[in-house]
Amino acid sequence: LGIMLYPTVSDWWNSFHQTRAIASYSDTVATMDNEIYDQLWQEAEAYNAALAKKANPYFFTEEDQALYDSTLNVSGTGIMGYIDIPEIKCTLPIYHGTSHAVLQIAVGHVEGTSLPVGGGGTHCVLSGHRGLPSARLFTDLDQLVAGDLFLLQILDETLTYEVDQIRIVLPTEVSDLTI
Repeated sequence: LGIMLYPTVSDWWNSFHQTRAIASYSDTVATMDNEIYDQLWQEAEAYNAALAKKANPYFFTEEDQALYDSTLNVSGTGIMGYIDIPEIKCTLPIYHGTSHAVLQIAVGHVEGTSLPVGGGGTHCVLSGHRGLPSARLFTDLDQLVAGDLFLLQILDETLTYEVDQIRIVLPTEVSDLTI
């Protein structure tokens, strides 16, 4: 019985923690001072501008890593926002990086790609698992079609995007990820 219930209970547990993480992030942003808010947004835009000029944006020095980890990290937990995909009823926190620990519980932002603040000359890449027995995450992503919308909630801004193409990219195929 325990083996049969594991996927359901584990998914519920992960959903509970994802909802709490998003609520905590939203509360932190809601109580943020306007000056700090503007500074965080400007830092993210400056980060993206500098990233676009790098010859190899995927190579991080210790300084680069520290800057990346601190930019848009409003609550100190690594969450930079959350993604909402209404078509598949999916709302997940977005964390810095794509470590194993992050991808087991949420969506990760691919280091070396633009931070998710929109704007011309940027390309933000998010990564998430499908088909994990312990969490749904992006399991239903294959149900999306061109024209479906998804939203990124970053700080107090809602960035709305439309699916215009669907591609499966292997870990070694990074040409589709460039700015």
